[in-house]
Amino acid sequence: MALLDVCIGAPAYLITNHLMNWRGTTVFDPVTSIDLAIPFMAWTIVIYQSLFYFFYPLPLISLPNEKKMRYEALLLSQGLLVIIISSNIWFVLFPAEVHLRESIDINNMHPIFASMFETLWFLDSPYNSWPSLHVSSAGIFTLFAIRWWKGRPILQWAVGIWWVLMTLSILTTKQHFILDLVTGLMILGIVWRWQVQPGLDRLEMKPEKEVTS
Repeated sequence: MALLDVCIGAPAYLITNHLMNWRGTTVFDPVTSIDLAIPFMAWTIVIYQSLFYFFYPLPLISLPNEKKMRYEALLLSQGLLVIIISSNIWFVLFPAEVHLRESIDINNMHPIFASMFETLWFLDSPYNSWPSLHVSSAGIFTLFAIRWWKGRPILQWAVGIWWVLMTLSILTTKQHFILDLVTGLMILGIVWRWQVQPGLDRLEMKPEKEVTS
């Protein structure tokens, strides 16, 4: 399932991202005075990049070794693909350039942080801003990890707090607008409420023998 998600999600995002950069079209500028007032903090790029080194491997770390939970992992995979595909459709219909990047001077930051920004900008053009896939995709991983770590409150709180920090880092790295954060939360809520939760409910209603057989 992880391989399938990567093979579908990564090309979908990269192709859409660079297509929108090539078009160079912006439907509207979502910047607000709050966006401009939020300070740039270079070190938070480490938290921002945790989507890739922490959240994407998170299901492999948190998933219990039970057949029922593997069914739940399938629901996670399906929900993630819906988030990615629907977000990419939105990127095409309503592109917005993240011009906040222009205020960043990598020459005045630590070389490690500078190299992280340079790598990020090489792969990720300043489009595909809203809804934020950082917020929504990391969010669905977090919700399932909290579910699977039931009875382990320290781990539940730790992953929840880290997700909040990662969500805020999209603003302090000037990679996204506040609108991106809000709409990322919205699409996460919609997918969880109308797709994932009904699937979990149906799974709970199945007889135990049918689920574990």
